[in-house]
Amino acid sequence: MTVALRDKRRSGQRIPGLDMANGTWFAVLDIPGMEKLVNQQHTNDPLYVTPAKAKKMADIVEAWTPPEGWSGGMDAKMKGYIVEFLRGCNGFRSH
Repeated sequence: MTVALRDKRRSGQRIPGLDMANGTWFAVLDIPGMEKLVNQQHTNDPLYVTPAKAKKMADIVEAWTPPEGWSGGMDAKMKGYIVEFLRGCNGFRSH
């Protein structure tokens, strides 16, 4: 299964979304500090995140060192994609 993150802007104004494996997203949710910003349950229930929280999440992810093999050998790239999305979005929803 996968998780998709979608910018909250209107169609035509959104930045590209981001899709990733459940395990990749769940590891992000488990980073210390995330519990103050979002529900950390390992489900595919949607999250609705404000722009301010997304920026705080980006700071947390950027400072984090992912475990080896966290994203199928593309650890640094995926971390970069997540940080870029979180900084550039106008809040997001997951599904």
